[in-house]
Amino acid sequence: MTTPGAFVARNAKAVVSAIGGIINVLAVSAALFQFAPPQYAGVGTALLAVIEALRSTNVWIVRNEPALVTAIDEIVTPEAG
Repeated sequence: MTTPGAFVARNAKAVVSAIGGIINVLAVSAALFQFAPPQYAGVGTALLAVIEALRSTNVWIVRNEPALVTAIDEIVTPEAG
């Protein structure tokens, strides 16, 4: 089991990425709803939100790759005993 400090350090970049994504979606959607037709602004905001969620997920996977590999190895090759 990992220490709380290691858990926070491992996931901090994903949290920062998510916060940046939320700010980005809010700023871009405000601009889109101000300057673009409403039907396009909604679609643009939805697409940007999906892209930002995928980006944050990617950051989390990259930062947690060693832990994920270890967990998968334990599931796939159980200890003989």
